[in-house]
Amino acid sequence: MLDLDISYNADIKVDAGFTEKTPIAGIKSIKLEGILRVILAPLMEDSPIFGALTVYFPHRPVLELQWTGFAHLLNIPGLQTLSERELVNQIGQIIVAPQHFSHPLAARFDLAKLQFLEPWNALRIRVIEAKNLVAKEILTKSSNPYVVICGGGTTAKTRVIHKNLNPKWNETFEILYSDLPDQEIEFNLMSDKGVKINQQLGSCRIRIKEVPERGFIDKWIDLENVKSGQLHIKVTRLRLLSDPTQLEEVKSLFLYAGCRGNTLECFVGASNFFLVFQVLKVNEQSRPKRDNEIASAVLYTYIEKGRGLPVLQMKKDNLKALAVVQVGVEDNVKKFGSRINNGEAEWKKRFQFLIRNPLNEELKLKVHNEHNKPIGSITVRLSRLLAASEMTLQDWLPLESTEQNSEIRVKLQLRVSGIHSIVLISSVLEYFQL
Repeated sequence: MLDLDISYNADIKVDAGFTEKTPIAGIKSIKLEGILRVILAPLMEDSPIFGALTVYFPHRPVLELQWTGFAHLLNIPGLQTLSERELVNQIGQIIVAPQHFSHPLAARFDLAKLQFLEPWNALRIRVIEAKNLVAKEILTKSSNPYVVICGGGTTAKTRVIHKNLNPKWNETFEILYSDLPDQEIEFNLMSDKGVKINQQLGSCRIRIKEVPERGFIDKWIDLENVKSGQLHIKVTRLRLLSDPTQLEEVKSLFLYAGCRGNTLECFVGASNFFLVFQVLKVNEQSRPKRDNEIASAVLYTYIEKGRGLPVLQMKKDNLKALAVVQVGVEDNVKKFGSRINNGEAEWKKRFQFLIRNPLNEELKLKVHNEHNKPIGSITVRLSRLLAASEMTLQDWLPLESTEQNSEIRVKLQLRVSGIHSIVLISSVLEYFQL
């Protein structure tokens, strides 16, 4: 593993305006700095010794743009910062951990064997509160704070609490992450300005490796780049289990606790801390509250290829696949196009979905052509995976509503979210205030 200190400076010309001679604004130079990590792994017995090359930024790089035109004359720092942040976000979606670029060095090496290809780990993040934040509103001497959480290639944010320098959110989020080394969770505190550009209240971060393998961290963190401010968070490491009976037992225990009307009696009589805590969690979720609904499982999807799809045609002497796939669970939908391999459509796309209740949710896959005309669809109830070996389904699935015998090869894996016993005991004691 090699860490390269990258510093890239270049003169560029990007103008925006009515004509080339009268640009309204532009960029004349760009500076990009950061640590680029190179991993050569795994070791092979024969030449070229290493199976694959993987590169990525373990942390978000720093980007600086030098503006021209009105943007430079007006010297609007908020606008410049917003543009730079958006470009860094675009870079983050491509090559900032857990996103990475891997290329096989050995001819027969299968990239699927890389351990960090899939995010087989999960964290539950609770943003509790902040204190002593700086005031961005001059008249009210206050701020309208909210928190943006970045990690695992995803971004989430809390609600806005108006006119408060000591806000309490108590909101829970979950992220998936891979085994790439030195990944981080970044917390950016912002003050909502309505239609204006939001202002920064500071930031902080934690390394994922700080979270114990069998536990959690609960701490106050000082905010950086501001005069004052702290953020209180709790981060718990989850296990992803392949035992479907746990969900069934959770359902049975929940019904039992509901019938008896005494969760403590159910707790005392049960021998499995994990199952009991799930019952408590379901009870808590049934109460009206602002907190996000907690996921109970993760669905891993791999859309590989199709056959018999009526979507191939000639364009400029090149055979192109016009099959577009839309795959999703509930309101989380992914969309991507295909390419041609041996005359058939091929996608080879991997996605993950956080699942609230695998007992009644389903995966919906739709295929349409470039003109958005439906070709066919597939619906898989996730309860089907509970009965499958290791909760995994890998097969050719027929498309419904097609005149031809069209199929798509997919691999679906369901994993149940679990918490280590030390966390369970702590949470149960906290619940009963013991």
